[in-house]
Amino acid sequence: MKKFLATVSTVGILGASIIGGNAAMAADSTTVIKGDQLDMTQPTIGNFDEITLNGLAQSTNAQVGSFTVKDPRGTGDGWSVWMQATQFTDSSNGNVLPQNSLEIAAPSISEVEGSGSSDAQLITTTGGKIDNENGLVILSAGSNEGMGSYIVDANTLTLNLLPRDVKAGSYTTTVTVTFPTGP
Repeated sequence: MKKFLATVSTVGILGASIIGGNAAMAADSTTVIKGDQLDMTQPTIGNFDEITLNGLAQSTNAQVGSFTVKDPRGTGDGWSVWMQATQFTDSSNGNVLPQNSLEIAAPSISEVEGSGSSDAQLITTTGGKIDNENGLVILSAGSNEGMGSYIVDANTLTLNLLPRDVKAGSYTTTVTVTFPTGP
């Protein structure tokens, strides 16, 4: 009987310590997360291949180098990359090529490997004419898209020449790439 009472007593004490002995504690922990500024490296713009007029419609190409786009703001506000070119002008005689002679192909974009960036496939890419008053938004990340770091791959500019519009000469354009905020 003493052994029975000792066993019941021990089980009762263990049960009380397990059931009533668990105390929960809670503590708050905070952190401040700060955003940074939008950042874009400037792409290089190559020279166009020389062309000899032949009386037919022709084109010549130049390469746009790869560049990076980074959105560490932490706002989800989106962003866009805009490209515009001046009209091609021959400074020696003042000849100009018509507006909308220069176009860019839609760029390709990918997340920097291992960056944990938003899905690059959700970023809109557009190609088209850039040598006009409006230029062209070539990349656009909407709300809650484009957060992180991306590589925009090399691309091609194409200058389209029509015999009726072109006089022989050495032509120059200035290509501007800007990174305004907002989609």
